[in-house]
Amino acid sequence: MPARLVITATESELAALFGLAPGANNARSLSRTRYNVAPLHDVPVVRLTNGARELADLRWGLVPHWNTDPAHEGFVNARSETVAQKPSFRSAFQSRRCLVPASGFYGWKPGLRRKQPYYFRPSGNGVFVCAGIWDQWDSPRGPVETVSVLTMPSNALVKPMDERMPVVVGEEHFAAWLDPNEANPEKLLSRFTPYPADQMKCWPIGTRVNDPVEDDADLLVPLAGPL
Repeated sequence: MPARLVITATESELAALFGLAPGANNARSLSRTRYNVAPLHDVPVVRLTNGARELADLRWGLVPHWNTDPAHEGFVNARSETVAQKPSFRSAFQSRRCLVPASGFYGWKPGLRRKQPYYFRPSGNGVFVCAGIWDQWDSPRGPVETVSVLTMPSNALVKPMDERMPVVVGEEHFAAWLDPNEANPEKLLSRFTPYPADQMKCWPIGTRVNDPVEDDADLLVPLAGPL
């Protein structure tokens, strides 16, 4: 969790949020509104490049730089409790941290017959800024930059659907999280707490979202009638 994102924020909105300089947007994925971003899709991330913040597209699903398996699809999420120790994430966590903006994300509530999808977003229609780590893998087709979203135990709103939720980074921590010279990123991570449940909204939606090919605003329409 999360395994699907919604990205409706515009280039100008993200530039203002992250204090990006003109020309710092290299994320072509922002050319359209996206309602069903799935693993292996490109996602926009903010990272430091030559000391400056850059908005870039990375493939969702981190593949470690040392990987030799050409079929490796990558790790969509990394647990914040173990990211500093796991060999697949350790190097990226130390020096290649990034921020992943998302207007919302999906969760699935277990049921007797099927899982019921829900949509989660900030109460004020803002942006969740998720903690991420990235790496570059020399795939058989050439270099690929990949990203994983960090997770933590869920708040009370998300927990009925999933035990995990994204680690959301407050604006006051943007600079330290992106800084590859941060002396103690584990200490920084320990300051993060689950995003407040009372600052989020969620509602049930149709199961069409289960197919990653589906991608339109109607995916967010609240489900009518009994669940």
